[in-house]
Amino acid sequence: KPGGVSGPPPPANKREADPFARGKGPDKLLLEELGEPLIETVLNPGSLLYMPAGFPHTTDTVEGGSSETSIHLTIGIDTHIWGLTYAFMRQCALQRAGQKTTFSDRDDTSLPPEHYMLMHQPLPLGFMAADILSKVPHDPSLTRSERQASNTRALVDGMALELAHRMKAVEEERFGGKGPEEIVEELQLKIAAVRFVQHYQRVMGIQRRMYLDGKIGISAAPSTLMRVQQYMVMLDAAMEDLLAWSHGKEQAPQPPMSVPPQTASGGGEKPVAKK
Repeated sequence: KPGGVSGPPPPANKREADPFARGKGPDKLLLEELGEPLIETVLNPGSLLYMPAGFPHTTDTVEGGSSETSIHLTIGIDTHIWGLTYAFMRQCALQRAGQKTTFSDRDDTSLPPEHYMLMHQPLPLGFMAADILSKVPHDPSLTRSERQASNTRALVDGMALELAHRMKAVEEERFGGKGPEEIVEELQLKIAAVRFVQHYQRVMGIQRRMYLDGKIGISAAPSTLMRVQQYMVMLDAAMEDLLAWSHGKEQAPQPPMSVPPQTASGGGEKPVAKK
């Protein structure tokens, strides 16, 4: 299957559109809006091609006169949908501090493309935390819980400082005269980082159980669709709670959702969506 990957169109080209969803759903993305392909290749059975979020791609199943059916599977890592980006962490921290969240009184799609992508890169969570965690000194005398606490501190410190550096780079007029540590302190970015780690753990716990439930049925819902829908309600509630936190509404941290043992009948305790 021939295919090509292009660079993301400048967000300012269509400011009302989600730059990560150009060409999807009702949005129309014309080939004329794309630059020269960054990659042109042919995918054969078993091939894998990684495309960063927001990079449009085209495919063609006809080559050399052949019209054989071709099927491909797309797997997305939707960090921006669940707020796991530097941009959303910035927004929540500024909102909580009572400061404006716009960029020079404009929305983020007005930023130069390189600044937009810099702010919307995913937070270093999960497997992406490897670079930060690799710098944590190994202490064999620590217990497992102590090592986890040490890793979490390093992750929180790293996320907060990296966000401060990005804010200085993107908003030079606003933050350029301040040091990264000063920005971290002023906006309480370490507190924000802790809240985002908790949010990540909650989202991952819900999604882990959702996929297991969809596959093997660990809840009492009668169909796969209904089993999945109840978890989407929980994911929406997690986002609502994070936004509420950014507006100063304190909440008890939600523990990661665990997967109960499967019973002989295939059903487990049915999760209850937050009202």
